[in-house]
Amino acid sequence: MAGLANTWGYGAMTNHLNDMRNSKSIIMIGSNAAEAHPVAMQHILAGKELNGAPLIVVDPRFTKTAAKADLHVRHRSGTDVAFVMGLVREVIKNDWHDKDFIAKRTFGFEEVKKVAEHYTPEEVERVCGVEPKLLKKIARILAENRPGALIWCMGGTQHSNGNNVTRSYCILQLLLGNMGIAGGGANVIRGHDNVQGATDMCILSNSMPGYYGLSDGAFKHWAEVWKIDADWLLGRFDNDFDPKQRNKKGFTMARWYEGVLQPKDKIDQRDNIKALFYWGISMESQSQMHRVKEGLEKLDMLVIVDPYVPSAAVVPDRKDGTYLLPACSQYEQSGSVTATARQIQWRYKVVEPLYDSRTDTDIMVELSKRLGFEEEFTKNYKNYPAAGKRRSVRW
Repeated sequence: MAGLANTWGYGAMTNHLNDMRNSKSIIMIGSNAAEAHPVAMQHILAGKELNGAPLIVVDPRFTKTAAKADLHVRHRSGTDVAFVMGLVREVIKNDWHDKDFIAKRTFGFEEVKKVAEHYTPEEVERVCGVEPKLLKKIARILAENRPGALIWCMGGTQHSNGNNVTRSYCILQLLLGNMGIAGGGANVIRGHDNVQGATDMCILSNSMPGYYGLSDGAFKHWAEVWKIDADWLLGRFDNDFDPKQRNKKGFTMARWYEGVLQPKDKIDQRDNIKALFYWGISMESQSQMHRVKEGLEKLDMLVIVDPYVPSAAVVPDRKDGTYLLPACSQYEQSGSVTATARQIQWRYKVVEPLYDSRTDTDIMVELSKRLGFEEEFTKNYKNYPAAGKRRSVRW
């Protein structure tokens, strides 16, 4: 789907929960915060009460959150894109879009406009079951009550077209000029602990930490932060094959198996993926399970880091080359996590690691030692015990 875009991330909270108190309108899609995120719901209700902000809840079910709404929209499950693009069309048709913001801060408007033309009120009703009159009413409310916040949760993301769903949410907010402003934003209330922290630290295939991207400048910046030699860091890549490989996006978590199953000439690296780490994630979170299973079976090595034996260890038909590294639970290790609202919180260890489990840090350090870069990896660990003082590892 063509997309209006700027530099904002599609999967991160752009505003603080407190900032909902500045919103003049709030639309929630696929979020039942009253039950799932009660702290966030208090801020949402404060915005509703302090500013008289209309609260629109889009959900196939009548939830506790919907009970607090000024307007509850019952659409067919999985039809978010059609519904939101219908709103986009209405905003553009009525000349309600923020032309100055779009011109200065975005690109792709004409492509979005072309795609949105398909989603007439009649087409939205056919796909979503939402009456044209209601669709037009919602578009007007959002246009007349700015800045407005758009909030979603896993009810929006957990679909086979989840990327397009969240992209459509951001398109609507950019169109209305509701980004980079108090009371606005595209705000995903996280479903799991430290998801925001993982995003900010960017254990992803398309960026360095802090959303720095993959330019040589980004690598050099972080080399300076980490106090390691930039040339050494850049030299870790297969530069003989492609000097610019480090600047290209890797395979995403959702489609890693394409790096295993696609012919070599169809992928942007020397050879197919041979080894895979599943670290604190399960195959249940991925789509196209038959492709996932096939990819797992073709790997030379599969390493799973988890407190328990997950499905990824038993579903694929593998007779060798599968390793389970028992990791500690959150109660067996200390560390920081980042909440939905981007507050950094510290967690203290409750009990010592049980059985043969190791902390995530221990596992990473031991791997760096065996791979030959322990010194570079641990040089900023001021309070980390020296190798001789760490617990022995019998793996």
